[in-house]
Amino acid sequence: MRRLLVLVLALGMIAAACGDDDAASTTTSAAASTTTAATGEVYPADMVDAYMEGCIPEGGEELCRCTIEEYQTRLTFEEFLDYSTNTPNLGSDPLSLEIIEVCLRTTDTTGTTTAGGEPTPFATMEDVIDATLLDLDAFWDAEMPEVWGIDYTTPIVNGPYYVSRGDVPTCGAPMEPAGYQGNAFYCGFEDTVQWDAEGLMAPLYEQFGDFTVALVLAHEWGHAIQERFGFDDSASPTIVSELQADCLAGTWTGYVAAGESDILVLEPGDLEEAMSGFLLIGDQLGTVPQGEGAHGLSFDRLNAFFDGYDQGTSRCAEYETLPRDDIVVSSQIGLDLLAQGEDVNLPYEDTATLLIEALEAFWAIVYPDVFGGEWVPVSGIFPYDPDGTVPTCGGFSPEVTEFNAFYCAAEDFVAWDDLNLFPALYSEIGDMAIGLVLSNEWGRAVQARAGLPTEGVGAQLQVDCLSGVWTAALTHNDPRIPIILTAGDLEEGISGLLALSATPGIEGAASAFQRFAAFKAGFLEGITACGVA
Repeated sequence: MRRLLVLVLALGMIAAACGDDDAASTTTSAAASTTTAATGEVYPADMVDAYMEGCIPEGGEELCRCTIEEYQTRLTFEEFLDYSTNTPNLGSDPLSLEIIEVCLRTTDTTGTTTAGGEPTPFATMEDVIDATLLDLDAFWDAEMPEVWGIDYTTPIVNGPYYVSRGDVPTCGAPMEPAGYQGNAFYCGFEDTVQWDAEGLMAPLYEQFGDFTVALVLAHEWGHAIQERFGFDDSASPTIVSELQADCLAGTWTGYVAAGESDILVLEPGDLEEAMSGFLLIGDQLGTVPQGEGAHGLSFDRLNAFFDGYDQGTSRCAEYETLPRDDIVVSSQIGLDLLAQGEDVNLPYEDTATLLIEALEAFWAIVYPDVFGGEWVPVSGIFPYDPDGTVPTCGGFSPEVTEFNAFYCAAEDFVAWDDLNLFPALYSEIGDMAIGLVLSNEWGRAVQARAGLPTEGVGAQLQVDCLSGVWTAALTHNDPRIPIILTAGDLEEGISGLLALSATPGIEGAASAFQRFAAFKAGFLEGITACGVA
């Protein structure tokens, strides 16, 4: 779930933390120095404190503590300093990847609970599945009569199956491997839900966390609900069925998130796990939305999930009668490129320049209409090397320089780490991840010019909403704006939100789930959704 966040940000801060001898730690711990069996060496307490100070705002205390302890089991202090300072591309280094995998597994916190009890973390993937199945039954037993006036009956759970053992699931007849390997499905012929334990659920559980496993089951339960109320497959393409199932999964998730379940409790990070899952299981570029078997791009699937999460089952029930464009948003975004399977990125050397031109052009058009004054272009653009000269803002140096971008209102400039941040975003995600970073900073410039609040979660979410408005403008092929969006760019933007959002549960910081909701509102509803007009 937090892979990109930790790799791009927390690990990127290691070198800065190690070199900051004067940093005042905001978090103290009795275990600041740890002796390891592997090296027999204790890392200096002031270095560990500096590491934690740099890491905690982005990685979460438990996760950060785990990573430094894992480094101590593998590297002497001298080796650690050399590794953190001289290893190129820390985020993709095998040792870093291994440590993050270990720590993400050991710090996962989703829990089950009985009514009025304290949450107990799941011990195994099977525990997650068992609890989810019970909760889905309880939810739909109450929801189906309320929405459709139909009594709920439980589908048959005929999973898991194990391909390595030679299991061949059936759906009216034995299935072909392409239909069941690495898959989960609802079979209407047999009223069964089945899943590949080894090829699907185990990798999801290990890579993204327990709630992604629960979400897969909730989606397939959605298809079982469709079978019960009589979804008309002949009148709607596959994508409508799939997005409605995502919407129904969102309805159930909203019920759990609201604390209405007697079985499950969502913990910080679970909703971000859901977002990561949709990024993984959304249709690949080249899958035409009206085509056979289309499930929807990640943005479509997240949009449907949020429909259910925010508006409930009654919204999902409307999907068969809604105009197609209301639920398949990506069908209006670069469909000609999408159908050809083209993944179009700007050349890296031109990316920041063209994106900034697009931001300036957009705000020159929009700002006067919304705020009644002319747009004043941002005065300065400063890409910097964090090992060299970093621009100060009003005489003060930024607290974090590596993997950072910021807008300085006092001197009206935007600056970013051009050695680490933008190259990592471009190579690991794509050009639109850089676009989201820059659009956030231009959003802060808008707030400063318009006299809007610039601090706190509300200000951050407003900036994300403004980024959504700008992103939507890139879909219109406006000759005044030098770039146009393709559907793959939305996936990159979502990945960027995940990568650059604080770990859920950090007080005073907006989560990726909140930020995507704000971005989506701006993208779909326009600037009036951003609280500025």
